Amino acid sequence: MKYSRQFLVLLLLLLSTGSRAQPSSQNTLMQKGWEALVKDHDDEAFRYFFLSYEKAKKDKNEIDTAESLLYLGICSFGSSYEKGLDYTFQSLKIYTRLEKSNPDLGQIGRSKCLQLISTIYSRQKKYAQAKPISREVISILESHEDKSGTLGLAYSSLGSLYEQQQLQDSATYFYALALKDFEKSGNQAYLPNAYINIGRSELERHNDQNGLDYFQKALAIANTTENKQAQVSALLAIGKWHLAHKSKSEALQQFQKANQIAAALSDKLFEIMTVETLISYYEKEKNYFETSRLQTRLIFLKDQLHSLEREKIVKSLEVQFEVAEKNRKLALVSKEKEVARLTNYLLAVCIIVLLTALVTGYLYLKNRNKRDRNLLKTKEALLEALEKQRELEEIRFQNDLDHKESQLSAVTLQMLQKNELLSDIKTAIEKQQPLSEQQLVKMVNRHFEQNNSWDDFNLYFESINKNFYTRLKQLYPEISANDLKVCALIKLNLSIKEMASILNISPDSVKTARYRLRKKLQLAADENLTSFILSV
Repeated sequence: MKYSRQFLVLLLLLLSTGSRAQPSSQNTLMQKGWEALVKDHDDEAFRYFFLSYEKAKKDKNEIDTAESLLYLGICSFGSSYEKGLDYTFQSLKIYTRLEKSNPDLGQIGRSKCLQLISTIYSRQKKYAQAKPISREVISILESHEDKSGTLGLAYSSLGSLYEQQQLQDSATYFYALALKDFEKSGNQAYLPNAYINIGRSELERHNDQNGLDYFQKALAIANTTENKQAQVSALLAIGKWHLAHKSKSEALQQFQKANQIAAALSDKLFEIMTVETLISYYEKEKNYFETSRLQTRLIFLKDQLHSLEREKIVKSLEVQFEVAEKNRKLALVSKEKEVARLTNYLLAVCIIVLLTALVTGYLYLKNRNKRDRNLLKTKEALLEALEKQRELEEIRFQNDLDHKESQLSAVTLQMLQKNELLSDIKTAIEKQQPLSEQQLVKMVNRHFEQNNSWDDFNLYFESINKNFYTRLKQLYPEISANDLKVCALIKLNLSIKEMASILNISPDSVKTARYRLRKKLQLAADENLTSFILSV
């Protein structure tokens, strides 16, 4: 019973500070959480550590994620062992993975997780499971330079476990190693408990004065660092030392002072521990009134402790809910911003596409208008050239026509002259004026020249009136050569007298020829011969 009570006291001291190694991360949230944790503001510390965890996850920072999970486990196991172990195992998994990329960091982080697991197992009274874990921590950290105090905590854990098994020599050995590590690292937070452990070991070996010296060293450091929990532990140890040496009044004074300090602590386990020590003292003194009063106080404190533990669990859940809600809102805001960004991006793309289409359309229409204008100018130039060519053709044609008409007129005039010659010969004959031979030959030659003139007449006439004779012959096969001559003269719109002179016949003969021609052309009585010939 003696060793069991002593072990519980030692375990309480170890749990109060042993799990609280200062974070190595430079994360501001972690530092704030550590400061709150040192002041026993566990709820505030949990909030900062959880925010650090969420930030580390978002930033994909595995080192900060692992350390945040470790300290979430430290904050949680006091109210829920399961929750504390859950966070610690998550951290352990990450540190194990980090051993591949950063062996030193991964191994030291892993050792911290293992020591916290050992601490939780010890609090659950799973001593057989806790011991090998602390030994593994020691095997890891003995080959590393560790300033966090985790190695000293592992030594202290093993010392407590061996003391629980009443293996005092082994306990003393590991307590000494723990003290040496704490003194080497200069960690003032752990030294009071280390001195208390060594002092208790000295008492077991009956070195009472040495034990008291260590207890007083522990109290001095606790007073200097204002470590209230260590003050309570040191005062209780000193009081028990005086009680063992029959100084009851001095022992009671130390117990009561410890109780006053513990009453102001947020961790009610320390007040419970001092009240139980006072109850034990008053029972031995048979002071039943104080014993009864303190037992009532003890029941109240235990109930309060259970209530506080429940409140811690609720607050822990509330903090997680609040942080989760905050993260959800942040995620929604981020999602809205992302949607807005994508919308703006799509809008910008649409505007760019629209502007590109407009510019392309404008350039296309501009080029098309330019091409159309050039094409129009080309067409206008072509039409102008064609018009000039047509005008030149018309001028040339008109010149040819005028030339041919002049030629035709000349031929016609020649024919008229021939007929006049013949008329002169006839007149000379009728007057019975004989002509010399030379005069007759001359007249005949002139007659031959006029025959040639008729051929020229037909040539020029056909050049002006294309296929005129051919069309008449096709339409009226019975028409004669003399009839064609009459038609040609009618086409020239000559009078009957002019036609008679050219054909060398009388006007009446011309009329007769026209009458016969009308029959061959099958013209009605009301149809005009001249109009018909002109229309051919």
